[in-house]
Amino acid sequence: MNTTELLTRLPDRAGDQAAPAVAPDADFATRWAAWVERGRVHEQRVRRRFVVSAGVLTLGAAITYAFLRP
Repeated sequence: MNTTELLTRLPDRAGDQAAPAVAPDADFATRWAAWVERGRVHEQRVRRRFVVSAGVLTLGAAITYAFLRP
């Protein structure tokens, strides 16, 4: 097999054309605001879970250290 055969470009297909322009949605601002709000709520939950997990891990390490220290 020749290396030039491997490097030849495949012909473009008719389906590779750019998508037609889509008119802006009237509800976009409402949907975007809802999306941002869900993201904010999710971030608060993740931060709270992280803080609680870090506290539990720190407490467990302190208890373990207290029992295992010479």
